[in-house]
Amino acid sequence: MSIRKVLAKIHLIIGLGTGFLFSIIALSGALYTWEPEVSRIIYQHEVEKQDKPFVDISTLRNTMQQAFPEGDFRTALYRDQESSIEVLLYVPGTYFLAQINPYTAELIHLQDMKKGWLNHLKNLHRNLLLGDIGREIVHWVTLLALPMLISGLVLWWPLRGWPKKEKFSIKWSVSPKKLNYDLHNVLGFYATWILIFSIITGLFWGFKVVKDVTKEISGENEMSYESPSSLIPTTDQDSDPNKILNMLIEKYHTEFSNSQVRINVPHGKKEAIHISVIDPNKGLNAINHFYHDQYSGAPIQGKFLYGLSSENSTFNTINAMVYGVHLGDILGLPGRMLVFLASLIGASLPITGFIFWLGKNKKK
Repeated sequence: MSIRKVLAKIHLIIGLGTGFLFSIIALSGALYTWEPEVSRIIYQHEVEKQDKPFVDISTLRNTMQQAFPEGDFRTALYRDQESSIEVLLYVPGTYFLAQINPYTAELIHLQDMKKGWLNHLKNLHRNLLLGDIGREIVHWVTLLALPMLISGLVLWWPLRGWPKKEKFSIKWSVSPKKLNYDLHNVLGFYATWILIFSIITGLFWGFKVVKDVTKEISGENEMSYESPSSLIPTTDQDSDPNKILNMLIEKYHTEFSNSQVRINVPHGKKEAIHISVIDPNKGLNAINHFYHDQYSGAPIQGKFLYGLSSENSTFNTINAMVYGVHLGDILGLPGRMLVFLASLIGASLPITGFIFWLGKNKKK
């Protein structure tokens, strides 16, 4: 049996065996590409810009204490002047995101992040709504998709010479059978070049061995990091913990007015205040992390796992880049559009492939 026939067999077996699940994973991934825009609408991030300062942490905590006392206030994300402040709250077994008007501290929306159709869509993509078992299935289907796509590319290429220009375009005025063949072959050829990157980045998350090998090659395993911690005072100091938080959020949100600023509320006696400054247009590799003593507000210096973006280790840079590549964010809106279209096509390939296989079998 020739190599080409072996590849055709591999392509067919994987396609028939995993095609249905691959279509679900690809379609849900395509739709979830637009999560930022959809979240902004359904979670009501939009607010009317006002000529007044943002409310402080104390006010936010008072709002949530009254509206949702069972929630454990963890972080507050300050964004632009036309966006709500987003508060993260822990509740046993789940977590909530609260959208609060930055000028009035009015609670606009409260969302249990383990409920709602958008979160179900995310879980459909990650674990087929089957929990840990589903997560493993998704990982293996993703792994098998790689040889399926590569074998498809090889089969697309002519046995001899270079492909003719007809192989790059769909002929619409043909029989349904030929049209289905073109939809599978032509669209599959274009989408595969993007899907391969989405699949490889998915494997980075899905298989611990991939991450471990990357750590070893990048030298991450040889690096050591300090843990930022606050110095517990030996004498009584101001007992209001919000005073430092209020001062820091005002300082950072003023200094980085074009960025988003997330501040955490320390829960342990030695825990430091962690502030993340996020450039929303530059991805995860543009996040700068700062630490302050929760009692004095003094900055804490050291070699931390998460620090200035310019000082990221090779592994942390790769780790952040993987997310951007998987969703297409690394190329901005055009990149996300490419991933969306490629994933939609990817979802259709098992269907057009099955129809083609069914037609061949009927002939026999």
